[in-house]
Amino acid sequence: MKIAEKYLWFGSGIIIGGIVISLILIRTAATEWIFFGKSPRPIFAQAADLQRLLPATPELSKKCKQILNPREIWQPADKTNYGLRRPRDLADGRIPNQPSVIVLHETVLPLDPTLKLFSTPHPNDNQQLSYHLILARDGSLYRIVADEFRAYGAGWSAWGDSTIRHRGSKIPAAAGSINNVALHISLVSPLDGGGNTDGHSGYSNQQYSQLAQQVLLWQLRWGIPMRRVTTHASVDRSHSRSDPRSFRWHLFDRAWQVAAKRCNVNASYSIDARSR
Repeated sequence: MKIAEKYLWFGSGIIIGGIVISLILIRTAATEWIFFGKSPRPIFAQAADLQRLLPATPELSKKCKQILNPREIWQPADKTNYGLRRPRDLADGRIPNQPSVIVLHETVLPLDPTLKLFSTPHPNDNQQLSYHLILARDGSLYRIVADEFRAYGAGWSAWGDSTIRHRGSKIPAAAGSINNVALHISLVSPLDGGGNTDGHSGYSNQQYSQLAQQVLLWQLRWGIPMRRVTTHASVDRSHSRSDPRSFRWHLFDRAWQVAAKRCNVNASYSIDARSR
């Protein structure tokens, strides 16, 4: 009888432990980023200091847009230079496709050659590139790709230890990219910003002001906290990107505070907001 009770307790412990582990995995899959590789796809928790998404407030975003009144100039990219935000990988596994990271870039090229580059067809995958928006030196905003689509702003990339694989691994770039969940905006470089120099004279006040407003609108629409606003240099895994060079975060933060005050946005979207 004692032996039977012993095995009964042992079996019950296994069942209870299995249930607990299953609940943990379900919660992790529902709230954290998932790395998708070969099936079965492993699940891991994101870094502890990566702030989670906030509840999206599209109505507040619309109201704020009316207040800030940004004017987008439509300069669409060729269809070869952007794609759909894929809900599934090639193995038919679910992958994240809602915008959850904002990536800042710079063009290096002047405005006109950059716009021409994106409007030119690129059948070769290795030559395809685009941003969602380009911000000119005078603050003008050029719409290249709609937010609902996947712009090709970052090749081999990751946010912290999280990335998304949706293709095979025959080429290095297929090791993972965050384009499926990224919103890309690029600042036109100054005249002394060509080439691979370490820095340049920086960006205009109009660029910082318009950039802060656009970032705020994206934050409200998609529930993106400030700690998920980053740079191409930070997410690049090819060790070949350093943009936006000479970017001054304190100037951006100052412009963001002005925009947030105009829209009466609470502190949960600011850099000082605590992780939930």
